[in-house]
Amino acid sequence: MPIDSLVKKPLLLSAMLLAGVALAGCAADGPVKGTAEAVGMATTPQESKAFVRATRPSEMEYIPVGTTIPVAQLCPGPNPPPAYTPSGQSAHFAAPKPLVDPSAPCKPRADFKGIETRLESQQKTNEAAGETAKALGAATTPPKPAQIPPAN
Repeated sequence: MPIDSLVKKPLLLSAMLLAGVALAGCAADGPVKGTAEAVGMATTPQESKAFVRATRPSEMEYIPVGTTIPVAQLCPGPNPPPAYTPSGQSAHFAAPKPLVDPSAPCKPRADFKGIETRLESQQKTNEAAGETAKALGAATTPPKPAQIPPAN
């Protein structure tokens, strides 16, 4: 029995070392990567297709996670928001901080009212078109089932 464990240990260690070297071929640029590519164990990234390069911007802009986007707040309207009165569990905590600075510039409400009226008119148009389609669908008779000739 002791001889079996003496033979298995170096074999296990060499297998682990070989697996580590093989996995290192998948790592970023290094001496093992070149060897792994030559042997065919690692791959090199392909160059992007022409349509991908044409449609993708040259410099990718993204918003990192956890950052806030500065947005102009809506100007106060005729009806101020209700006062914050904590109740229940929230009564044990401090009042929430305002999302934006009150002295910051704001967006006029008239802009949003115009957008809202355009959306409501589009909604009415879509609902009227839907009602028309529903009425046309109810007026047509369903087609007759297909007549299949007997097989024999």
